[in-house]
Amino acid sequence: GGGGGGGGGDYDGSLEEDKRAGEERKAEELEGLEELSSSSSSSSSSSSSSSSSPQQQSSGATTIPTKVPNVGSPQAKLPENYSIESIMKELAAINQSGSRKYCILGTRHCSYLHQQIIELLSYALILSGNHVFTSGAGGTNAAAIRGALRAENPSLLTVLLPQSLGKQPRESQELLAKVVDLGANLVPSPANDALTLDAASRLCNSELLSRVDQLVSFAFHDSGTVLEAAREAKELDKVVTVLYLD
Repeated sequence: GGGGGGGGGDYDGSLEEDKRAGEERKAEELEGLEELSSSSSSSSSSSSSSSSSPQQQSSGATTIPTKVPNVGSPQAKLPENYSIESIMKELAAINQSGSRKYCILGTRHCSYLHQQIIELLSYALILSGNHVFTSGAGGTNAAAIRGALRAENPSLLTVLLPQSLGKQPRESQELLAKVVDLGANLVPSPANDALTLDAASRLCNSELLSRVDQLVSFAFHDSGTVLEAAREAKELDKVVTVLYLD
């Protein structure tokens, strides 16, 4: 009987040890679950804070950069020296109420569209009581003559020829004859017949500039004679407008 009682006590002790071991395993499992949940919550909070940071930045004030990268100047313009006198002269020309004397000069190589624009300009100048001066070459000058004649006030048109009428190109002869027939002012320069056309044209342009208040020229960047006239007009303190066709 004593041996049996001792065996029962050993059994009860083993049950208690098993129970304690089970409780320890449950405690360890609970601790592992708590650590796992805490790590997942911390990672989610960090991701949410990082995702919300751009919104916080965008909702704040815009920061204007103080240093702008140098990307070059693809449309740089050459500096122009304007004086107060030249600006006042141009403003006075715009506001001038009386009639003025305009010289229209330009390249012979002028498209049909540009010729229409020049005709309209000359026509409008004559209608507004201004006097138009030009030369007898084709292209720009011929368009200025046609526009002025359309205004039907021939006394406000003066055409200076670089040489005599017979030395003018054949394609210009018909238009110049119309200038004479309608009573406009045609001024030939037979004294320049011995000169080359280029030299005679420069003398003719200088004479034109001496008679006018303002020059309007139509040129390409390589139109040497026309641009030379524009430079001369500026030296004479004329109001100069150069319209480039290229």
